[in-house]
Amino acid sequence: MNPMKKMNYSCLWAELIFGLILSLSLLNPGKAFAAKPAEKGKEEDDKNITHVHHLTLRGAYSEMPSTSLDPVALVMGGGLSSKSYFKLADHLESITKRKDIGCVVLDLSQAFSLSRVQQRDFAQRIAKLNKSGKKTIAWLASASTLELSVASACHEIFMSKDGMVDIPSATMEHTFYKDLFNLVGLNVTTVRAGDFKGAIEPYTRSSMSVHLRQHYEKLLTSMNEAVVAQIAKGRKLPEQKVRLLQQNRLMLPSLAKKHGLVDQLVEPGRMREAIEARVGGDVEWAAPEKKKPKSFGFTDLFKALMSDDGKGEKNTKPTVVVYHLSGTIMDGSKAQVGEIIDGPTVKALNELAEDDQVKGVVLRINSPGGSATASENIRVAIAKLAATKSVVFSMGDVAASGGYLVACVDAPIFADADTITGSIGVFGMQLGFDALLRRVGVNMETVAIDDAARQMQLGKPWTEEETKKMQAFVDLTYGLFLDRVSKARSIPLEKLKKIAGGRVWTGAQARELGLVDEIGGLTASINHIRDKAKLDKVEIKHLPKPREGLDLSSLIGDSEDEIFHGELAKQFSKLNALGFDTQALKFLLRNANQSKARPLKNHLWMLQPMNFKIR
Repeated sequence: MNPMKKMNYSCLWAELIFGLILSLSLLNPGKAFAAKPAEKGKEEDDKNITHVHHLTLRGAYSEMPSTSLDPVALVMGGGLSSKSYFKLADHLESITKRKDIGCVVLDLSQAFSLSRVQQRDFAQRIAKLNKSGKKTIAWLASASTLELSVASACHEIFMSKDGMVDIPSATMEHTFYKDLFNLVGLNVTTVRAGDFKGAIEPYTRSSMSVHLRQHYEKLLTSMNEAVVAQIAKGRKLPEQKVRLLQQNRLMLPSLAKKHGLVDQLVEPGRMREAIEARVGGDVEWAAPEKKKPKSFGFTDLFKALMSDDGKGEKNTKPTVVVYHLSGTIMDGSKAQVGEIIDGPTVKALNELAEDDQVKGVVLRINSPGGSATASENIRVAIAKLAATKSVVFSMGDVAASGGYLVACVDAPIFADADTITGSIGVFGMQLGFDALLRRVGVNMETVAIDDAARQMQLGKPWTEEETKKMQAFVDLTYGLFLDRVSKARSIPLEKLKKIAGGRVWTGAQARELGLVDEIGGLTASINHIRDKAKLDKVEIKHLPKPREGLDLSSLIGDSEDEIFHGELAKQFSKLNALGFDTQALKFLLRNANQSKARPLKNHLWMLQPMNFKIR
């Protein structure tokens, strides 16, 4: 190309660019060259913000989720939905490489399970995250051995003030059927190779052989030494001290903090505020993006085709929401028919707080109470809602115990004259099945490396020492309950104790005692909100919307209900025929059946008296 021609093209381009810049500056003086400094300012602002990544462990994790179709799992809504541990690990690896994240909060407040191998691998990945310069904080509602061993890999551990710490060494439980077989005339013939093949003993012996017990004790000792070393290293404690703390079952949060197992105790439901205060400055929260699940179930299909999601349409004009809290209050993350599950309930209440079209909320309570921790979580969410919206409580037939605790915020309470309320009290209960099993020839044995690990065993009554420790937790929870009521209702503590203690009152009595503000139904509560918000015309919406359509689970039953089959079911039928309400007893039995999965979540209850029925 001609050099002169090339130079002319260059000059032409230069003139065009200069002309464009000049035109922009004439059209909008001071803006043409302002872009770069503005970007610099934005970068400086971003530097002042700490990006906090919120990672929650929930459910079971497997290395290779099943790819086969399980018909029963499909009907129950399971399908292919098992979680991949290595996807979780890869996500943690991606966080490690991100420079925009300054802090990672590991939320361990939900039920989750990791194998011992996964647990060790996860701790190593957290250590790698620490080395990348990011601050890591673990959040605990309560602490089992699994939860504390995972949390100890983080820089700091925050824990709820109403939780408990229980980190026993591992145990092995074996059930022996030989006596049962003799009772029913069943003979067992076996062949085996190896004296330590323990799988055969439950059918050939009434109890465990000495040599096999000693072998298992050595196995448990080795496993526990690894766990103790992991906790001790993370918490910077001597291994011997951690071993001693393992034998101090059921520690109060204050004692756990004193011994260095946790760093900070936080009011229930105030995790974010506490972490923001610890991080300091401006904080921006982020969570993993939710991907559309690849699994499906027939239950999901029918819900999609025949029912609503329970949320209703988005509000487009001023609305007063009547939010129904109906059923037993339970811990969990998935909504259940006839129960108030704290996870989805808290989420729904937070969404109402953020909805500008919601001008007021009536909390309609029909609940006998339930889980102490779940009740407190919901109460905290309602308190946050009441800070931004007009809130009033409307009590239906029953709003007792945990159903009363949720109303202990700065908001008026309406009740019917015949509402059953109060029942300000706490209890813990353990069902002992061992004697029943022995009567039918079944023997249960526990292998452990210390006596403390044998405590709090499922199906065995509490010992005197265990009862004392559980009483301490009941007293702590009851004290918190009294404190919530005293502050919300402006009742002196000594006066409150005379009307609390589990006493149950009608709405009329509660009004005289100062436990409720007004006698009135739902209409009166709605009118109160209208008057307070000065709304002439407002839409009334009831949430959560009832689901309609076919519930397949009601057709196929629930595996947990197997405990109610046979002779026990007949006894329940007789009681029902006599007019006794057995729902509360069934609820507690089912909960005892589930308690092995979440041992720290199923001991303390705020529940009205069983079989309480007006006839």
